[in-house]
Amino acid sequence: MATMLKDALEPDFAMPDYNRAAEKEFIAKARALQPMLLANAGYGDDNGVLHPDVFRALTDAGFWAMAAPRRWGGVGTSARAMALVGYELAKGDPSVGWVYTVLHGTTWVASLGPDALQEAIFGAGAQHPVICGIANPPGTLDEVEGGYIVNGRWPYASGSAHAGWAQLGVAIRKPDGTLEHGGFAYLRRDQYTIDTTWHMMGMKGTGSNTIVAENVLIPRDQFFHVAKLGIGGHEAGKRHVGEPSDYWPFMPFLRATAHAVVAGAASAILERVRDASAKRPIVYTSYARQADCVTMQVELGKAAARIAAAEALTLKTCDMIDQAGLERRRLTPQERAQSKGEGSLAVDLLNEAIEQLMFLAGSSAYADSNPIQRYYRDASFAMRHVANLPYVGYEIFGKSLLSVEPNISPADFI
Repeated sequence: MATMLKDALEPDFAMPDYNRAAEKEFIAKARALQPMLLANAGYGDDNGVLHPDVFRALTDAGFWAMAAPRRWGGVGTSARAMALVGYELAKGDPSVGWVYTVLHGTTWVASLGPDALQEAIFGAGAQHPVICGIANPPGTLDEVEGGYIVNGRWPYASGSAHAGWAQLGVAIRKPDGTLEHGGFAYLRRDQYTIDTTWHMMGMKGTGSNTIVAENVLIPRDQFFHVAKLGIGGHEAGKRHVGEPSDYWPFMPFLRATAHAVVAGAASAILERVRDASAKRPIVYTSYARQADCVTMQVELGKAAARIAAAEALTLKTCDMIDQAGLERRRLTPQERAQSKGEGSLAVDLLNEAIEQLMFLAGSSAYADSNPIQRYYRDASFAMRHVANLPYVGYEIFGKSLLSVEPNISPADFI
């Protein structure tokens, strides 16, 4: 079946600064892991975290090197490649695709930070650190002699069981007790605890539990003052900068890679429904094979077209991000808003396609033993992440088209 992955590796423009050979290898590795991921997906459902062998396989495949810039031993892959790896992993188990996407995205954000932060994280002995992260709700950061004291609780920390660091959103507490916008505090794994609070219908294996920090002292080098510097706003004299990924936009990149995970789950449902239709009858009708039903053929075609369109929109955003990286420029507010609106359409299309396919799959697809049920739960859940809500994205895009200022989200979060 033609999907966004097949013959999708060569965009319309040359990308000499991305490691194309490594990208093809990573995508092939992700595809080869699908049987193992599917076989272990039940462990994630039962235990609320990825199987240790699964995470070890991701590490052995070298995926975390994709998140690190080449100046810190990374391989210099594109946003397109990162999305496609997540897509392939999600076809085995969407929770795995989601954890991969979140961890590499958060690790990439750390590579945008000040020189001292990068040195503390990437130069600290581990060649490819793995960082989980939550921006909201923010904890607090109190300035003290020698650094900062961090306190807070951060739910929905996907992949936290496997990370060596946590990137945590914090507000700065002033001497008078008032709070102002802050940024990200970076804590080592031994500086925080994890409360098991992840009891959800979908994405069970992501282990998106709650990180807890109580009076944790961190040095100044482990704080990224986003409110002052911006995400991807590089200060004069910065030494650790120059990779194309240093100029990628924050939310468009995270959003597109997340949409690729949903597209992977949708594609997996499509393939299973198509294959089953050649063998299953439509009970109470004369159809011995569902595939012979013209209406089923139409519905399958509609669903496949919607998935393909969503994939194309997702890759369009990835290519825009990659081109901006090659040009070493920041996206305009209008480009960000358009990617937000088009991403919202991608989510709508995927949602419509998946619901169509579940009618074709029938009630048996909802059995715990049927992998389709997991793909359905996980995709439905992921599409409702706050960053993916279509009604918000359409409003942001519409306001941009009409030059309504200010928009409803800060620039870094569009």
